[in-house]
Amino acid sequence: MKINLSRTIIFLLVVMLPVFGQAKEPVNHSAKSILFEVIEDGVTSSKRVSLDLMAHANGTTWAECRITIITINDNKKNIELDNYYVSTDQSTIKNLKIDSEVVSFDMMPYPLCPDRPLKLVATRKDESLYQVKAVGLWNGLWTKGKFVKIEWLQVPSIKLPYTTIGR
Repeated sequence: MKINLSRTIIFLLVVMLPVFGQAKEPVNHSAKSILFEVIEDGVTSSKRVSLDLMAHANGTTWAECRITIITINDNKKNIELDNYYVSTDQSTIKNLKIDSEVVSFDMMPYPLCPDRPLKLVATRKDESLYQVKAVGLWNGLWTKGKFVKIEWLQVPSIKLPYTTIGR
């Protein structure tokens, strides 16, 4: 009887092992030129953002973003561009979570301001169409203890008042 019970347990383990040991399918996220207006404490600022997002999960997880901050400079009547890069490799993306429909993480898009992170959540709507939200709560630059809510509000397009890009 003990031999039959042992064989039964071994048989069940062999049969069930593939169910528990199956590898997850790789998950990829890729979105180009997601556009945002930057809202600071409920008011649209002079900044706009273009974001490229790539994320991958296949045993290990990895993500990167290319960020272009577009600043409308009314004094000089031009547009200024600043480019940033964040990634898990550089530890400027943390708390990365990826599944087939959603990728989320905390990012530090401004290298000189690591105390100003943003929480980004991107939800897949179609193969390459995403609904993206990014929010941060930052200490005010001029008044300590006062917090400023930063939100990147996704928009379908950005209208710029000037045609010149410069410094």
